Amino acid sequence: MPRRGMRILVLAALSLVSACSQILGIEEAHVDATLESSTNGAGTGGKTASGGSMNQTAATAGTEQPGGHTGHSAAEAGAGGSTSSPAEVGDGGAPPESTLCERYCDAVTTNCKGKYEQYRTFDQCVEVCKRLPPGELEDDEGNTVSCRVRQAEFAESEPFLYCKSAGPLGAGRCGSNCVSYCSLMQATCSAESTLGNLELSYFASSQECIEACSTLAPDELGPQYYSSSSSAEPSSFVGNNIYCRTYHLASALEQATPDEHCPHAMGGDPCIAQ
Repeated sequence: MPRRGMRILVLAALSLVSACSQILGIEEAHVDATLESSTNGAGTGGKTASGGSMNQTAATAGTEQPGGHTGHSAAEAGAGGSTSSPAEVGDGGAPPESTLCERYCDAVTTNCKGKYEQYRTFDQCVEVCKRLPPGELEDDEGNTVSCRVRQAEFAESEPFLYCKSAGPLGAGRCGSNCVSYCSLMQATCSAESTLGNLELSYFASSQECIEACSTLAPDELGPQYYSSSSSAEPSSFVGNNIYCRTYHLASALEQATPDEHCPHAMGGDPCIAQ
């Protein structure tokens, strides 16, 4: 073929290639230096689909880190990246310990039931407990909550023996009945709490209360031990005895009505001879 003809064919082929490139959007390839350095710094998995680096994506999003992980602030994450609320976990995840009154009232309301019942409700127990001296751990005697806790827990196996000293009255083990009664009386019935009452509603002092209590004649028809149960016979609800007076003290505390119940606790009707 003549040389001129060859040149015409070559030019025609180059024109055809150029036209195809324009139609198909094919451009000359070249190396992007910034892309190469970014790839080397990010490691595997560091590129985005568009050819940019993941670090660039993280900079715009504010939360995504190299390698595709979502970051957490220090306030959000604890060790290992987990989030935990202090209220949920606490010390070692353990629930808070019960207070002394909760421990006492759990035991006495669980173990002393029926005719051995010492409190009508859990709340009544708590209100009485708050007016008693807490005492020392493992008290074996004395007018304290700690002594009553031991008696209430022993009552699980022998309620007939221990419930009487686990209640508001100490029954001679956790304080004498008069000491227990007067301790609650002074904490409940006062001139202020019974303001407006016309009948006698409080003792002027603990000593006056003890003296009045010690002169109470035995109630031959009354109960031998205290019980808040309506099924117990004889009942602690009535009669000229310390059991009736204690029942109304506990009611005054539970219901927050000392003006109503303190006169009964002083020896007024129904705590009179029947």
